[in-house]
Amino acid sequence: MSPEPLIHNDQEYIEGLLHHKPAVIESIYQRFASKEKRFILQKSGHVKDAAHIFEEALMDIYYFARRHPLKVTDFEPFLQLLCKRIWEQELERRGQRIPGLEAEELSTMSRDDIQDVEDVLKEGEKRRMAYHYYLALSDECKELLRWSLTEGCLQEDIAAETHIPVGDLPEHRAACYRSLFRDIDTKLKANSLSENDLLDTDRFLSGQMNEADRKAFTSRLQTEAVLNQQVKRFDAIRQLLAQKICIDTNRDELQHLLFTHRNAWYTLKDNYTTPIRNYVILTALIAAGMAILLYISPWRKNIYRQFASTEMQIPDIDSVRVPEEAIKQFNRGHFNEAVVLLDHTLTTNPGNLYARYYRGVALIDQNRLEDARKDLLAVYNNSNELRNEASFYLALSYLKEGRKQQCREWLLKIPPGAPNYPKVQKLIEELK
Repeated sequence: MSPEPLIHNDQEYIEGLLHHKPAVIESIYQRFASKEKRFILQKSGHVKDAAHIFEEALMDIYYFARRHPLKVTDFEPFLQLLCKRIWEQELERRGQRIPGLEAEELSTMSRDDIQDVEDVLKEGEKRRMAYHYYLALSDECKELLRWSLTEGCLQEDIAAETHIPVGDLPEHRAACYRSLFRDIDTKLKANSLSENDLLDTDRFLSGQMNEADRKAFTSRLQTEAVLNQQVKRFDAIRQLLAQKICIDTNRDELQHLLFTHRNAWYTLKDNYTTPIRNYVILTALIAAGMAILLYISPWRKNIYRQFASTEMQIPDIDSVRVPEEAIKQFNRGHFNEAVVLLDHTLTTNPGNLYARYYRGVALIDQNRLEDARKDLLAVYNNSNELRNEASFYLALSYLKEGRKQQCREWLLKIPPGAPNYPKVQKLIEELK
């Protein structure tokens, strides 16, 4: 018997995303996830593609609604059309063009809803592009921009966090923005700000200009149309990037809810499994479950499995490339094969912290806990980007042994505002 619908008004879906309401998120997955997954699978995608596109669409709606009023007449065709548009963009990035993506939803949607989908998509694509190029920056630039774009963060606070003197911050920040926007402007085929204008634009937007300089720059914006357009684009990209990289507990809580639903609704397994193989796998799973119940502490095992799930993404930077086969084996849960391939990668490039991190995660699953900790400690000590994730999996390595105190100590090293902090809080609660 299907549960009584919780949603009486389609606008409640938007409000539920904005306020990360578990019941609304559950309703979204129950009503719409399976249909979207079928569409992606039919259009040259895999299960993990479907999970990714569905989450991207929901996050795009969340981000857009945080910045603009968004009123939706009918949420189902709105979400489905947005998913199709995002998948179409993703296919183009992969050099593919799949016929039959014309959306039947267009015939049932209002003109305002169709326009809103295009606006949400446009912002989402710009945000993805900005974040893509942000990830290619040095760790120092990523840290500086993250703190600089954090609302209400004083220059003295930024200097303390980045270890850059206050007086040197504008030049350092401008250099980082030059690196970021060089790629973005090339992609958009847009004219770049000159070095002096970029420095002034950053000072203007971050409130670091004195009154006389601000008046002079404002006057230029009113008389120089090209500069005005460049500053607007610069500011828009800054704001979209800030949504992804700055501290936002609401965003983190929503992402954690989507992560937990991904495991329930999108099983990362081969799409070509035969019925006989399904039967064998099901039998093995039942047997494994009985073994757990009979011989192993179910509390400990379930907690570990609940929090251990992750997926390897294709890295954007050449220096951390890993074999595509390693990614495929890891995401299928074939950790023995993944470890062998990652061993080869690290033999030729020992400094590849991305490969070292995922090898550490895979080694935990193989119960090679000491080897896993060596990898994860190396990542923790040398990568700002993966530091908090490495700390989390170090905690899980101790959880797997039942050493709750050491698990808790590693969890407490992860600061509020880290992307995985909501997950950390939930695990700490489970440990009580």
